[in-house]
This record gives sequence, structure tokens and C-alpha cells, in this order.
Amino acid sequence: MIKPMLKTLVLLLVIGSFSSCEKESSLDVNQDKIYTDYEVFYNSNTDKSWVVAKFKFGGPTGTILELDDPAFVLFENDTLPYNVFFNGHYKEYAGQITSGTFSYTDANGDVYNNTLPSYEEIQFPTGLDTISKTQAFDLQWDGTALSANQFVGLFIGSWTWGNDALIIQTNQGADNLVVGINQLNNLPLGNSTCYMDRATEVEVSEGTGEGGKIRGKYRATNVPVIISE
Repeated sequence: MIKPMLKTLVLLLVIGSFSSCEKESSLDVNQDKIYTDYEVFYNSNTDKSWVVAKFKFGGPTGTILELDDPAFVLFENDTLPYNVFFNGHYKEYAGQITSGTFSYTDANGDVYNNTLPSYEEIQFPTGLDTISKTQAFDLQWDGTALSANQFVGLFIGSWTWGNDALIIQTNQGADNLVVGINQLNNLPLGNSTCYMDRATEVEVSEGTGEGGKIRGKYRATNVPVIISE
């Protein structure tokens, strides 16, 4: 079951922004204490896929690690180099990637293979062009209802911090998001943009004692909207 997240962490998930943080070499830590996080993120706005493998010491909120020789991570046959903006090992691909395997070899030579789970498309309903701040609205997305281990995130706003609305739907069987006026309250009147991601996330099948996650994520085509009273 997916637990509720802090707003800042969800914002990273939904709109895909990244920041640079201090990191350490994976060679300097206990290899069985390395947490792994794998993601394939397809953005239908750009028709590109980002493949990202992150490694942290001690758990999902632990110290960021860069894999140094002899440790490395592959996606299929491609070595993923470290990218400071993603705080992990990253490679960009043209088109949508729907399958593939991450293969992580640690400094001790132990190998962990994890295959991308199936993930589904999602799009906004046609006709969404105006959102009133004074009325809750029910957004029924174009796509199937949520299955186990899936969630949808909706972000409405701009790059101005605080002028946004953020909603996460995790209920199995749901095919909609209900946005209340309390969530719309921070939106300024005028032009805004809706972003929506759908993900399937599961525990890694092969991992260290710290475990990890692997997910596939699909971003819908962004929709410009007018925020009105």
C-alpha cells in the first residue's frame, strides 16, 4: 500500500524537478545498507523516457551515493552514468520504454536484477479548460481505473512556490480525482497548467538488506487552464 507523502516529496514525484545534494561514494559504505530506487519515466509531452537508478545509504531518505568502480548499474546493456541533477545514475531515450531490466553490481561483485513493472497510460479528459476556485471539481481521467500498486498525482500551478494545488489518488479501483476548494485556494487567478502522472510502483525483487522500489511512470499531455472565481 502506498503511504501518504509530504508535499515537497510529492512535488518532486509529480512534476519531476530535481536538485543537487551532497553525495558520497558507494565504496565507502556497507554494501548491504544500500537502498535502491529504480524508475522509468515517460513524458508524453516530449516523447522521451528518463531511466534513473538512485542509491542511498541506510534507506530511502539516507545519504545519496554515486557508484564508483567496480560498482555500476545497467539498464539492459547500457551503463547509466551519474547525473548530479537527478541525484542518481541516468540516461535519456527517445520514445516510450515499456520493458527492461536494471542490473546493479555492488562493490563486492554481488548482482541484483530487477525488471520494470507494467505501467499504464493516462490523459486528461477533453474539454478541461477552466477551473473555478469556488467550486470543487471531479476530474475523471481518460484511462483505466487504478490497480494494486498504482497511483495518480495531479499538480495544478506554475513554478511559483505556494501558488499550486496538489492531489494524490491511491485508492484501488479509483478512476477520478476530487479537488476541493481548500486545495484550490492557493491558485492565483489567470493562466495555469495541469500536470498528471500515473505510476506503478513495487518492491524490488532482488535487493540488499535495505530493499528498494522500482516503478514505471507515465506523464499525460499537459493541459493549460484558466483559474477563475
